Amino acid sequence: MPVLLYQILLFLAILTAVIFMIMFIQSRKAYKRLLKKNLEEQQTAFTFSDKIDFEDMKPDSPVDEGLIAQLQTLFEVDKVYLDSDLTLNQLAKKVGTNRATLSHVINQYFHKSFPAMLNQYRVNEALHLLTEKNSKDYKLEVIAEMCGYRNRQVFHSAFKRETGITPKHFRKVSEELQPISADQLANK
Repeated sequence: MPVLLYQILLFLAILTAVIFMIMFIQSRKAYKRLLKKNLEEQQTAFTFSDKIDFEDMKPDSPVDEGLIAQLQTLFEVDKVYLDSDLTLNQLAKKVGTNRATLSHVINQYFHKSFPAMLNQYRVNEALHLLTEKNSKDYKLEVIAEMCGYRNRQVFHSAFKRETGITPKHFRKVSEELQPISADQLANK
């Protein structure tokens, strides 16, 4: 009798383990499907739509208007945000004002702090690089440096704060969403 009881308990333990394993696998699949769906829905958001719209700015004074125009040139043409050593003081010197005035303009018209503005541009650059075919083999440390970050941890936390997912996860899912080219089909 005890042998039969042990066999029943062993069978129930194995059955329970199998059920938990199936549930775990199903939850992982559901998570991946949800993540893919989320990325598909937000694909336009990840394609650099979060840029600051300088054209809609209505500055209070001609001085502010000039600063905003200079900031637009520096950020969108010169891409000063790629410099990992960029500080508010250095940017203020580039636009010909002081730190306090520049900080005030950024806070008032962009509704964010200087570091938040830098991170926004840097993360958008990272999104671009992570979806480019030319940089698909680059390590995340290299992508981080190319975007102006000094280390991977700061890049990782800023990226996750801006997008809601990690750079590694974004890269993986965006690669899965990429359409397969004729060359890739021929190689399969």
